[in-house]
Amino acid sequence: MNPAGTVQPGAAVTRRPWLRWLREGSRHRPSGRLRILIAAGSVAGALYVLWVGALATIAGQGAAAAAKWLSSQGIGAAWLDAFATWAGAFSAKQHLDISIFIGITFPIAFLTTTSHRDRKTLAWTDVALAALSFAVAAYYVVNYERFLNWNFGMTRPTAMEIGVGLVLIGLVVELCRRCTGWGLTTLVLVLLAFTVLGHLLPGALSHRSFTMNYFIEMLTVEKQGIFGSPLEVAATYAFLFVLFGSFYEKTGGGRLFFDLAGAVTGRMRGGAAKACVTASGLYGSVSGSPTADVATTGPLTIPIMKRMGIPAARAGAIEAAASSGGAMLPPVMGAVAFIMSDLTNIAYSKIAWASLLPALLYYVAIYLLVHNEAIRNNEGRMAESEIVGLPAALRNGWRHLFPLLALIGFLVAGYTPVYVAAGSTAAVIVLSWFSPKQAIGPRRFVECCTDTIHQLVPLVGAVAGAGIVIGCIEISGLAGKFTLLISYLSGGLLVPTLILAAVFLVLLGMGMPTPAVYITGAALLAPTLIQKFGLPEMQAHLFMLYFACLSAITPPVAVANFAAGAIAGANPMALGPYAVKLAVGGFVLPFFFLFNPGLNMQGGLAAIAPAVAFGTALVVFGSYAMQGWFGRRHIGAIERLVLVAAGVACIVPRLDVQLAGAAAGILALLAVRWLKAPVPARAPQG
Repeated sequence: MNPAGTVQPGAAVTRRPWLRWLREGSRHRPSGRLRILIAAGSVAGALYVLWVGALATIAGQGAAAAAKWLSSQGIGAAWLDAFATWAGAFSAKQHLDISIFIGITFPIAFLTTTSHRDRKTLAWTDVALAALSFAVAAYYVVNYERFLNWNFGMTRPTAMEIGVGLVLIGLVVELCRRCTGWGLTTLVLVLLAFTVLGHLLPGALSHRSFTMNYFIEMLTVEKQGIFGSPLEVAATYAFLFVLFGSFYEKTGGGRLFFDLAGAVTGRMRGGAAKACVTASGLYGSVSGSPTADVATTGPLTIPIMKRMGIPAARAGAIEAAASSGGAMLPPVMGAVAFIMSDLTNIAYSKIAWASLLPALLYYVAIYLLVHNEAIRNNEGRMAESEIVGLPAALRNGWRHLFPLLALIGFLVAGYTPVYVAAGSTAAVIVLSWFSPKQAIGPRRFVECCTDTIHQLVPLVGAVAGAGIVIGCIEISGLAGKFTLLISYLSGGLLVPTLILAAVFLVLLGMGMPTPAVYITGAALLAPTLIQKFGLPEMQAHLFMLYFACLSAITPPVAVANFAAGAIAGANPMALGPYAVKLAVGGFVLPFFFLFNPGLNMQGGLAAIAPAVAFGTALVVFGSYAMQGWFGRRHIGAIERLVLVAAGVACIVPRLDVQLAGAAAGILALLAVRWLKAPVPARAPQG
């Protein structure tokens, strides 16, 4: 029953009602007063994050300059001096900022995500949980000075703090279940049980016992738990860049990408699919979210591909694979890259620069396979009526290029990601005023803030759950045990360890969102990869980041596939195999740049040039081996094995081995080209 007393749709369909609670909730947007409340909270959250991240410093500096000028004119401005001092001294306080963020996002999450998928509208329990989460956050905000000055190991939690902390942990678990399903939630519950009861286990799995005070400190006060880096990133970098993406999409920026993609690739063979790859990659590099990218560009690209005769499942897979690469492609990438920056203390600009060439090669692999399929299926170009010429595309959307230039310029200039996001968002708003139909006024400003919170809800549930994962791993010392397990299974050898790490991350990605996959992987795998084997920190974490991003298209639980399948009208499970095939570059490139850091722009031109050459050879050989076709010529089993071996040789960081591998791969493709007869092109499929 809902608050009005009506039975929910689907309630009578499930014969075992308790099974409904084993599934994630359904997203919806309340109406009436709750809608106004959510909108007000969203605007307040956006303004607070902007203030803490950038506006406080800017306002303080501006007020100080104004006060100085007024004083030179003989005009007193004591109030300006006071404001400048207050704003200039205002600094981010992690526990307080996250408490405020929880107080805004958790209630909205409970009000917009139902208890299970069959329930489509609000229940009284949702309202109760929203109110309880707000009360918990308010407690932390009111007492923020105590938590700000907390002395770990010396300050003792009160009975109230223990109670509030336990309630917060319970709220995080339930929110995680509603937002992400039982994949991550099961891991959270298992680790909580292991942390609390692990001292009772025999043998190597056992860990030392601890007090309730220590447990609550770690999970609800210290930075190793809920109030740690994952939720901090969501409350700062991720929030602001999603806000930037919302403003950019609302002013028509997504349409510009599709128009440019169609103008450049639409007249090529398989133009519809290539335009999809281009548009989705460009927009994904700004949104940083595979699902948001699919939802924005998919309604434009998928119907056009289907009209060109591309089957629905393949059209959805192309969109999903191309959108997932956006999380690896600068300038924005996504929340995972910001979490990596926070965990490693590597500047985000350096991460983005190091990610550029591998991300481009990821799209080279997709283009190659899309082009190969276009030849095999005799796919034509886009309809002329659907192609906007390049001059017309630039004339209609020129202003959308300037926020991107501003974003890149701020990054290159060395500004922090928060300043970059805030400045780029301001550029979007100002430039929107040149087009009255798309101008950001008060109404659209509220809509963008509300859309941002709605997009962040799944991320908030995931990273809050990941905070518990990190805390439990820290308390129980599980990272050391996991390192021993990996070493035992791999025989202490590097390559088997990397393969096991990749498999582990892919398996995690089948039930967890991308940020949670990376965070868990970083907590468990980083000690082995970096400390034991001495791998470079940048490359080791990018290795984990790539496999975390690819979880968006890895069956059976793949959020990008589900979003694309809904738009294409295809079974999401049917998208998985082809999407993984298209993304083969993403699966092999992490192994390559671990041993060839030149692909990450390291080592000068003498290291970068050969890395690009052999990295390109790797994705070409891997793509053809995976697909089994060279145009309309079938690649036999022997040739495919040669291509696989050639690709592996290209990874080996020895020039003679790489040259031999490249030569073998080229000869194998030439043999297919010269010795195999082409088969007739397949008829277009509807």
